[in-house]
Amino acid sequence: MVPGRPRVLAKMLTPRRFSDPDYAGSIAAELYGGTVRAHGDHVARLFVRQLHAGSKIGYLHQLLAGAVWTSAFALPVLRQQTLIVAGTDDPIIPVANAHIMKCLLPRSRLHLHSGGHIDLMHNAAELAPVIETFLRQPGQRP
Repeated sequence: MVPGRPRVLAKMLTPRRFSDPDYAGSIAAELYGGTVRAHGDHVARLFVRQLHAGSKIGYLHQLLAGAVWTSAFALPVLRQQTLIVAGTDDPIIPVANAHIMKCLLPRSRLHLHSGGHIDLMHNAAELAPVIETFLRQPGQRP
């Protein structure tokens, strides 16, 4: 994986954004990019609903897995049709990763959007139809 910018990833070392909505709102634009750049307060409200969603040890395990795991070696053997949706303004996961996956997944389609890391949730009105269209293609589940 091509890592995000160190300054951005450093903000992820603490789960504070999940427990402090004001902090989440203040770093949302830099951390998530995309449509959130203009609506950091939306992230704060979203995270208020998830204050007790997970444990600190679970968060640590997620960070460790993201830092050391790669599935790149297995991607070429996958035969399923795959939709890769990636934002061109994602500070956490640079769009280069989507291009790498597109090259490694033999039956993949890449959809780039101008959004960021959480635009699938924050901008669902634009992106849900892309996913629905993909799922309606022959050979996909209804």
